[in-house]
Amino acid sequence: MTDSRKIKTRSRIREAANRLFLEHGFEETTVDSIVEAANVSKGTFYTYFKRKEDLLLEYGWRRLEHMRALLPSALGIANFEDALSLIVTTVIRDKAWSPEVIRLTINEMNQSPGLAESSPHLILKPLIEVAQARGQIRQDLPAETLARFVLRNVLGALQEWSGRNDDEPVGTALDQGLMLVFAALAPNGNR
Repeated sequence: MTDSRKIKTRSRIREAANRLFLEHGFEETTVDSIVEAANVSKGTFYTYFKRKEDLLLEYGWRRLEHMRALLPSALGIANFEDALSLIVTTVIRDKAWSPEVIRLTINEMNQSPGLAESSPHLILKPLIEVAQARGQIRQDLPAETLARFVLRNVLGALQEWSGRNDDEPVGTALDQGLMLVFAALAPNGNR
């Protein structure tokens, strides 16, 4: 099988799973229903994924890769708040979400040894460094520390939203999380 065909097959499985997770929930979606929706065999599924939870992990990793791809565009935006908002809106806000899937994805990523090794907060570090150089955010802490803070707060807002039993849209939780981030990162004297 060619690399292009492998990529398409993996993508078809992932897209079918995402659709089913949103429609029926993660727990109610079986590997059998995923392979049926993706029109692949069970053996093909297990060639790409060891378990259903790996689809959650892949979804999370793809969100991080999307952040990485957006970084050059975000660095071209003069205002830090606008740049970070672009990333959050494109990668998170503009997606269909299920609280259950968000919660499980964050949990899977937190348990993944690969996450700590890849240091996803480092994706945001250049954005933080540019904002510090422009005097737009506090300079008294290392950029890496602030990047961890930003990522933890965005993920925390998502996780907190996913545990609620109300109908508040994810965007409201993200707005509140970003408001706290922007207030905490304001340059000294502006807090």
